Amino acid sequence: MAAKAKKPETPRLAAVPPTPFTPPFTPAFAEIAAGFAPPSAPFPTLSYADFAAIGRDNIEAAARTNAAVSAGVEAIGREMMECARALLRRTSETARGLLGAKTFEDVVKLQSDLAQRSFEGMMSGSARLSELGYALATEAIAPWETRYEAAIAQWQPAPPAATKSAA
Repeated sequence: MAAKAKKPETPRLAAVPPTPFTPPFTPAFAEIAAGFAPPSAPFPTLSYADFAAIGRDNIEAAARTNAAVSAGVEAIGREMMECARALLRRTSETARGLLGAKTFEDVVKLQSDLAQRSFEGMMSGSARLSELGYALATEAIAPWETRYEAAIAQWQPAPPAATKSAA
């Protein structure tokens, strides 16, 4: 029976054994990290009342967004119903005309008129639905845009204090 070959040992770094106080990074990283200084101007501190006001404003923005979405979806639904009614009206007029058609030429003319009017109705309806969708999106996002601008303004660091040099 052949002797087992020993696995070569992986080289270990000659370093101080880790302790809870030993940083887990290399000295090169420590030198790089030491080059970064904290910002000269601290960020503002907020109180509980400030956080409560932020939450209240966010809830109000969510309520305004919900109202805008509800109204927008309702308007889109009404427009879709109007498009469906117009299509049904055109189709029923064409069906009445087909019942009274005397020649094949009249049937073809009625069908081509229906196709043309349906296409025009579809194009105008889709344009109107696109306008309503755009209006819905802009109205739903508007409250959050103002909240975003307020948050950015609130979290801007304070300008650095002017220092007087002793000359």
